[in-house]
Amino acid sequence: MLVSFLAVSCGGPEAGESDSATRGDFPTWEVRFSHVLSTNSEFHLLAERFRDLMLERTGGRFRVVIYPSGQLGGERVAFEQIQVGAVHMAITGTPVLSGWVPEGQMFDLPFLFENRDHGLAVMNGPIGDWWRELLLERTGVRSLGFLDYGFRHVYNRRRPVETPGDLAGLKLRVLQNATYLAAYSALGVQATPMNYGEVYSALQQGVIDGGEANAIGFVSSRLYEVARFYSFTSITYNPITLLVNEPFYRGLPEDVRETVDRSAADALAYQSEVARRMEADAIEQMRAAGVEISRPDLAPLAPPVRPRIWNELADRLPDGEALIARLVEEAARAR
Repeated sequence: MLVSFLAVSCGGPEAGESDSATRGDFPTWEVRFSHVLSTNSEFHLLAERFRDLMLERTGGRFRVVIYPSGQLGGERVAFEQIQVGAVHMAITGTPVLSGWVPEGQMFDLPFLFENRDHGLAVMNGPIGDWWRELLLERTGVRSLGFLDYGFRHVYNRRRPVETPGDLAGLKLRVLQNATYLAAYSALGVQATPMNYGEVYSALQQGVIDGGEANAIGFVSSRLYEVARFYSFTSITYNPITLLVNEPFYRGLPEDVRETVDRSAADALAYQSEVARRMEADAIEQMRAAGVEISRPDLAPLAPPVRPRIWNELADRLPDGEALIARLVEEAARAR
């Protein structure tokens, strides 16, 4: 990972510059785009759609090179690369970005949203815009909008999850985020942070029992080969965002910036459309592969984490109680 980072950094632009060259009298840009999922994931489809739109709309001047499957490192490393300009664009989630914007943990509160439409509506509303401005102010990285990822559900290699007791004792890979770790620990899980690229081998070797991901990620990463149980636990909704380095973005001509904004919006709309179909297809692929799918009653899962984890986060965040109250109010309006 370090070698990849240094290689990219050494070839990368200085802050505020792009990898631009001149073709005739017109500048061109070589844009590095990183994400952690495979080439058959919805992340990659979004990246390809954005690449193709930009190529078409700029007459070939804005050329995106996609690095999937964490080739340039995990989500945290990719974000650090964006900050220094070694990578221009990436896809990552607010749970990972809570290291830089702790307030984003309120979106990770267990059993916050009723369904994925509800979560996406809130993230695309005023409080999502507020978080995007906070991210830009603190990190110099711009969010171009949110993907339609949905909920993270529990998968494992030991047993189906039908009741809270079925989670007890499972060693699950959980995102390295204080709210995630607290919520899963409260449910009796041995919550274990781990780079996404290590999950398959860790399952294969018995280092962990499972993890949590949406259905598409579970299938596209072929985790069904090493984890035979998938349960729609819906404990946490996972906002995922499309990111761009701000000095690079601001260094683009105004018309190209506008094209970036429009193409990002179109690619995000496309991702939302295909993600729903891909989820249905993923469930069918699970069944065909012999995965045992369960849909537990969610009501018994809530008491161990709500309001306890909610109150703990309110205490950890500056003005946490007021922030969470605002989020709850906006969620009620969007319901």
